[in-house]
Amino acid sequence: MKMGFGIFFGILLILVGVAIIIRILFGIDIPVLKILIALIFLYIGIRLLTGDFSLKNLQSGENAIIFGETTFKGFPDNQEYTILFGSARIDLSGEDNPKEPKKLEINTIFGSSELILKKSLPFHVQADAAFASARLPENKDTAFGKIEYQNTSKEVLLDFDAHVVFGEFKVILTD
Repeated sequence: MKMGFGIFFGILLILVGVAIIIRILFGIDIPVLKILIALIFLYIGIRLLTGDFSLKNLQSGENAIIFGETTFKGFPDNQEYTILFGSARIDLSGEDNPKEPKKLEINTIFGSSELILKKSLPFHVQADAAFASARLPENKDTAFGKIEYQNTSKEVLLDFDAHVVFGEFKVILTD
């Protein structure tokens, strides 16, 4: 079985939970934050050594920004934007009502992203946050967990799925 980021992150969360329980029940103080940081470094190191996580894969491109800042306009062909250790504005305020449903996935890891939309567009946003900030219209926000916002009861033609880890994601509405 190949160990991906989701499995690794899930194991980390379980270990943190067990450490907290041990601290509460038995009074044994385990330096959770130091161990967590060390495990993250070990994971990245192992992935670099095995070739699954090489630096050649970490490149900014048409749909991704790494260690930088950019503004994306329009919907990408592969229906996904990725922001890693960077900052991005995804400006869809120039988009008209689509004739058919469109879906866009936004991944923000150790960075920040802003989704700019027209208020008049029928859309739905779902954001998953883990140790992050996800802010949606009408003062909906979360730091850990899932949050949703839909601006209309009509048929939704634009569906956004945002994943934020140790970063920030927010939706900005324009006229």
